[in-house]
Amino acid sequence: MSIGNKMFKGAIWSTIERLSVQLVSFILTIVLARLLTPSEYGTIGLLIVFISFSQVFIDSGFSKALIQKQNRTDDDISTVFYFNLLIAIICYVTLYLLAPLISGFYEISKLENLLKVLSISLFFNALFAIPNTLLSIDMNFKSITKVNFSSTVISGLIAIYLAYDGFGEWALVYQTLIKSFLMAVFFWIAVKWKPIMIFSKKSFFELFNFGSKLLVNSLMNNIVNNFASLFIAKTLSAQQLGFYTRGTQNADTAFSTINSIIDNVLLPGLAPLQNQLNLLIDGTKKIIKTAALLVVPIFFGLTIISKPLILLLLTEKWAMAIPIMQLICLSRLITIISGININLLYVLGRSDLALKQQYFKIAIRIIILAFALQYGIIIIAAAELVTTLIHFFINTYYPGKMMKYGAIQQIKDISPILLSGITMSIVGIFIVYFTPFSNITQIILSIILCSVTYYLIIRVLKISEYKVLEKKILTLIIKK
Repeated sequence: MSIGNKMFKGAIWSTIERLSVQLVSFILTIVLARLLTPSEYGTIGLLIVFISFSQVFIDSGFSKALIQKQNRTDDDISTVFYFNLLIAIICYVTLYLLAPLISGFYEISKLENLLKVLSISLFFNALFAIPNTLLSIDMNFKSITKVNFSSTVISGLIAIYLAYDGFGEWALVYQTLIKSFLMAVFFWIAVKWKPIMIFSKKSFFELFNFGSKLLVNSLMNNIVNNFASLFIAKTLSAQQLGFYTRGTQNADTAFSTINSIIDNVLLPGLAPLQNQLNLLIDGTKKIIKTAALLVVPIFFGLTIISKPLILLLLTEKWAMAIPIMQLICLSRLITIISGININLLYVLGRSDLALKQQYFKIAIRIIILAFALQYGIIIIAAAELVTTLIHFFINTYYPGKMMKYGAIQQIKDISPILLSGITMSIVGIFIVYFTPFSNITQIILSIILCSVTYYLIIRVLKISEYKVLEKKILTLIIKK
C-alpha cells in the first residue's frame, strides 16, 4: 500500500474513532452542564489542568520518539514502558501531596478529594501508552478505534447514570477512571507485545535526545494553553472559569477530534519520507490544503451556530459561553493548520527547532493573556485568537526556511478555501441573527444552506484537493 493510501485509510479509521469517542463525550458533557452550576463546572476545569500537566511528564515525548525512530528495538520499547510507569507513580504522589495546597489556594475544599481520586487514572494511562504507540506505528487505527469506542461508551453510560443520580462532579471523575482502566485492559488484549525485563540506558538517552525537547515543548505548551484557566478562578471566580471552560470545551470537542486525527496519521505517515525532501514538500502542500478543505467549514460553521446551539442544549444560564465559543472556534481553526508545521519539524527530526520556537510563543502568549486577565473572559478569549494568529507565523518560519513553504505560500494555497468559508458564513449569519426561527430551526437551516453554499463554491473554484478527496471517499465506499 502506498504512503498516501495508507495515510488516507489510517485517517478514515482515526476519524471514525475520534467521532465516535467525541459523540459519547459530547452527550456526557451536555448532561453534566445541565446538572452542574457554572461554579461546579469550573472546579472540573481546574482538575483537568493538573491531570494534563502530569500526562505530559508521563509521556515525556517518548511516544513520538519511538514513532520517529526507524530502527527501534525491543530494548527501546521496554525502556519507555518502565519509564512511563515510574513517572506515573511520581506524578501521583506529587499530586496527592499537593492536593490540600491546591485546594487551599483556590479556596475550594472539595477539590482536594476530587484531585486525589482522579489522579489514579495516571497509572492506567501509563500502562496503555506503549500498546497505543505500537498500534499507531503500524497505523492500525482500526484496533485503536475499537478500544477507544468501547471504553468511552461503557464509561460514558456509567457516568450519565451517576450524573442523573446526583453524583455531580464525581460522575466525571468516575468516568475518567473507568475509561482509563478499560483502555489499559483492551489495549493489552489488542497488542501481542510483552515487555522484556530490561531498562537500557543507551535506549533511554537515544530516545531522550529527541523526546526531551518534545517534553519541554509540550510542557510549555500546556502551561500556555492552561494559563488562563489557572488564573481565571483566582483573579475572577470559579463561575467565570465555568463559563470559559464550557465555551472552550465546545470548540475543543471538534478541535481535539480533528487535531488528533492529523497527529495520529501525519508523523507515522510522513516519517518514511524524512530523507526525501521533494516528496515531503509535495505531501505537506496536499495535507495542508486537504486539512483546510475540511476544517474551514467545520469551524466557521460552529462559530455561526454557537448561539442557538448553546441556548438549545445548555439553556440560557450558559449564554456567557457563546462569545467564548465563537472566538475559540476561530482560534482552533488556525491552530490546526499551524500545528501541521510543528509535525513537519518532528518528521525531520528537528524537535530542537520546535522547542526554540516555543520560547517565543510562550513569551508572547503570557504577555497578551496577562494583559487580558484584568478585562474579563471575553477579552481573554479574544487574546487567545490574536495569540494563535501570531503563533501561526512563528510555526511556519522554519518550514519556510528549510522547505521554501512558509506562511505566505500556505495562506496563498488555502485562500480559495477561506473565501468559500467566508461566503458560507455570510449565509449562516443572516439565518442566525436576522430570522425569527427557533434555535433548532436556525441550526438545521444553517447547516444545510451553509454546506450547499460551501460545496458549490468549492466546485466553481475547481479546488483539486476536493476532487482527490471525493474520489478516495467514493473508492472506499465502493470497496466496502
